[in-house]
Order: sequence, then C-alpha cells, then structure tokens
Amino acid sequence: MLTGIGNAHAVEFGEAPELAKQVEDGSLPPVKDRLPTTPMIVTPNDRMGTYGGTWKMAQRNKRDHALLIRNIGYEPLLRWTPQWTSTIPNVALSFQPSGDATEFFFRLRPGMRWSDGAPFTAADIVFWYEDILNNPAFADTVPEWLTSGDNTVQVDAIDPHTVAFRFSKPYGLFPTALARPEGVEPVSYPAHFLKPLLPKYNANANAEAKALGFADWKERFIDVFGHPGTIDDPTRWDNPDVPTLNAWVLTGVYGEDDPLIAKRNPYYWKIDPAGRQLPYIDRVSMTLVPSKDAASDAAIAGKVNMQERHVTNRADEVLAKNSDLQPFTLVESDMNVLTLSLNLNDKDPVLRDIFQSKDFRIALSYAIDREAIIDRFVPGALPHQAAPRPESPQYHTVLARQFMAYNVELAETYLTKAGLTERDANGILLRPDGKPLSFAIDTEGANRFEMLTAVMQYWRDLGVDVTARNLPRDEFVALRENNDHHASAWGGDGGLDAMVIPINYLPMSSESSWFATGWAHWYLNPDDPSAITPPSEVRDQFALYDRLKATANTEKQNQLMRDILDISADQFYVMGIALPPNRKGLVARDFHNVPKVMPAAWSYATPAPTNPSQYFIQAE
Repeated sequence: MLTGIGNAHAVEFGEAPELAKQVEDGSLPPVKDRLPTTPMIVTPNDRMGTYGGTWKMAQRNKRDHALLIRNIGYEPLLRWTPQWTSTIPNVALSFQPSGDATEFFFRLRPGMRWSDGAPFTAADIVFWYEDILNNPAFADTVPEWLTSGDNTVQVDAIDPHTVAFRFSKPYGLFPTALARPEGVEPVSYPAHFLKPLLPKYNANANAEAKALGFADWKERFIDVFGHPGTIDDPTRWDNPDVPTLNAWVLTGVYGEDDPLIAKRNPYYWKIDPAGRQLPYIDRVSMTLVPSKDAASDAAIAGKVNMQERHVTNRADEVLAKNSDLQPFTLVESDMNVLTLSLNLNDKDPVLRDIFQSKDFRIALSYAIDREAIIDRFVPGALPHQAAPRPESPQYHTVLARQFMAYNVELAETYLTKAGLTERDANGILLRPDGKPLSFAIDTEGANRFEMLTAVMQYWRDLGVDVTARNLPRDEFVALRENNDHHASAWGGDGGLDAMVIPINYLPMSSESSWFATGWAHWYLNPDDPSAITPPSEVRDQFALYDRLKATANTEKQNQLMRDILDISADQFYVMGIALPPNRKGLVARDFHNVPKVMPAAWSYATPAPTNPSQYFIQAE
C-alpha cells in the first residue's frame, strides 16, 4: 500500500546513520530539506526495517541492464501495485484523467529532488518532451505507447508541479503503459544536467564537444547520457554522474566495474510509516558473471542474498548447497518456455513466400514432439502454443491448443499444401527456385539453445535444413533491428499481460515483434523506409488494437483483445512448446520484507513493484 501525507514537514524524519554523519559535518542538508513536501509513504511488506547492509546480486557482464532496470531503475510517474492489480501514483503525487481519456494530468511532489540535490519539476518532463522525444537529431520512431490515433502525445506544464499529457484520440491504456518499465522514460532526463550539452541552450555546445574530441554535440550527448529514446538500452547505465530519481545511484560503470556498486540516494523521496527515509539498505553490489550458470555458482558461493533473475533454473541446486538461502515463489506470467517465429518479412523473397504460407508453419508445428521436449527440459509442463495463459482473462482455447499433436504424416500433408514436394538427394526440401530449403533460427542463452537444438532436429527430420544459432545478445538484437534474420526463438511475453505486451499476437512492436518487423514499422509509421505494407488481416488487428488503446472500459478491452486473438489464431504467426511452470527466487534468511510470492514479468519489472527500498537486512 502506497500513499501520501498531507504535511510531511510536521513529521520528525529519520535517516540512515551514514547520511546523518554527512549532515553533521555539513556536507549534506538536513533530511527535512532533502525530502519533498509530501514524500511517498511505503508500507513495509512485513515489518519496519533497520538501516544498513549490502544487497548482493550477480549480473551478466554483457547486455544485462534489465537487472538494473528491474531492481534499482523503476520509478515511473505511475507504478504497479505489488499485487499487479492496478496502477497508483509514484513520482506523481496524484493523477487525474479526463472523462474521455484524451488528457492525463499529473501533480508532482513539490520539493522533490534529483540525486544531486537539484529540484525535479514539470520542466524536466517538458525538457524530455521538447528536446528529446521531438528532437530531429534524436528522432527515430516515437514509441507506440506514446501515440494514439497515429499522433504523438503532446506534453506541457500547467505550473511548476503539474504536467499534462494530451492525446488526439482517447487512450484508456495510457496509465497501464506508463507503469511498464518503459514508462520511466519521461522522468529520466535531468534538464539542469543535460541542457548545457544542447546547442539550443548552449551556443558553444558543438565547439565544446569538438574540443573534447567528439565529432559533434550529439556524439558528446550520447557519451554523457547514453542513447536517448528508451530506458531499455545498456548505454543508459554507462555514466554514474547522470542524476536520477532512484533509491540507489551507481558509483561505477556497468560492464566495467566488478563488482558494480550502487549507493543510497540521499535525496530519495520515499519514507516508511515512521517517517524514516528509505531505502533501508545502504548499497547494492552486483558481481559480474559471464553466464546464467555463473550467476547460480555465485549464489552457491554466497555472493547473492536476494535475486530472481538468472538463478531460477538451478534454484533447487543452489538451495541444497547454500543453507543461508531460502526460496520465494515467482508466479510465471510468460506464456511459453520457447516461442518459435519465422520472419514473415524476410529479405529473401523466396523464403518470405514460404514463411508466409500458413500451411508451412502448421507443418513445422505438427513435426515437433512436444511431449518429448517437455519430458527432457520441463518435466510436468503442459503443451501450449504461443497464446495467453489459462489463468488470463484473454485465454484463447484455439490459439493455445491448435496444431500441437505430434504427427509427421500430417506435417507432410501440410508441406504438400504449401507446395513443397521436391527434395534433393539428401532428402532436403527444395524451394520453388530449386535451392535447398535452408535457414538459421537464432536465440540467446545456453539453456534456451539446448532446447532449440532438440526442437530443430524434428524440423531437420522433416527435410528442412535449419541451423540453430546461439548468438551474443547484442548481435541477436542488431540482426532484428535491421531485419537481417530468418527466424527467432525466445521466451513468451504476454501470458498474463496479453494486452500490455501483445508482441506475439500482432506485429505492433518493431523492437520485439520479430515475426514481422516490417509490418510493425508500418504500424508505427507507414512512411518509415523500413515499413512493409501488411495484409488486410494484419491491418484489421491494428485497427482493433487502436480501439482497445482508446477505451478505459475493461469489458470492452477484453472483447477487443479476444477479437485480435481470433485473427492471431487464424493467422498462426508464432508457435510455442509448453507453458512455463512457476519458478523460485532466492533470498537470504537475514534479508527481509521480500514477499513470499510475486509476479514474474518484464512488464511488471519484477521485483521492482514490491518496493525494494523497503527491503532490509538484519540477522535474526
């Protein structure tokens, strides 16, 4: 439960001993002057905590900025409740939508400050809007969640502590979008720190950049801040000097410093019910490791005292070997252990035609022995296509269950329907142009690659010369950004949150709908050079999704999502293997206020909505 208080400065505030010492020696203002007029009160999950200690985690040394986002980087205007039932004010003190869901007004917290002590006001959000989101130097495509009716949001300050987001058409899903990790973006740009880097505010910005060895002011801006546009970029964690609103502030550079340390933010704007400034824990320490397996090894060695990322596959082994740790339950939100998608916008025109044949995709699905894969990799799991989970209000029986029987004869029948009947001397199917039917399917991660390799053997047995590749994360992402991929194997976002992350059900995200990135570019901007005009069925889905975004009525949202999923079932874009079972996180016995059960999802930003600032460490 999170709330505000009417007159915070009438309260006697408490603070961490290390900050009290800095106040005593004059290097830090008193706590009452560091907090906003109305701090956010965080009610502890179990009990009030004590100050001190180090939160220890294991972080992969390449492209694992998601661990930072999920644990110390989630402070949007609105946030999820810990139970993931609704959105509530966070950075915003209060929130008011207009009756037609076209305008959203946010009252900020007077007196709130960035981690360097500078005031945080509506001007910072307007700076993001005018000088980042709408800056031609930075503009690529405006994120889908900031548009409605093909138009970008308009943002303006009503007064220093009130900001309005205005859309040209109703956008009932906006509060939900704002509570996702990406929703941190509007409050991530400290204007006082960044304005001197821009020519608009500093006539010498370009000359100063060149004097420092940069090509121009933009190159210097990216070097200082990281790539603007989305919080989901590793460069955003390269400079610890960038002020933040987070509970802990990095002291080193991600990917270089080992361990990577984050220390408490002396200007953090949340308190416990007794008026003591959060966070309770002094610092966060992340040991850099090369792999998920190495993260589990680090946990066994005592280098982890609370973590859910990377350690779930070997959680039982870790718990057996380290008695100081105990489990908590992660309620799985993903809809699949392995989704398989062909690139329906493949640059090879012959492969593209084959991939766009639904009969070919059905053939591949029937060729997989899911029960054998499950017995080997996820014993006890239920076979499942790429579809919302049974617990979801958007569960779609046809999408979830179709084309799942292991039936090679039926697979051969569908290959014939797809026009693939000729084979070479090795039994490999021939394309219409006479070449062997050959392509690569990419993934990232040893465990996923092992499962993918087993699945691919069934396709090879069918006569498809397919190669499974385990790529570094950066290479995997870059190939998809440039539409240079043939097929992808990944997890399954959109199990419980199909409306929030529908990327596997319609190609609405150029970053994540890998089965048709060209169609996704068209949805976001038909004039984009990367855009490919989609067929009528896909355009129908886009129209339905625009209507879904526009309404705030839950019943209407669910019906529109069912209509979208009806088309998804008919088109059969993406196939899956099995429902992921619930997983285990790890927490030390002296590490407190971690819920025994929490949702597991990127869109929830696990474990951030459980309020890590109220975690504390104390020996029993």
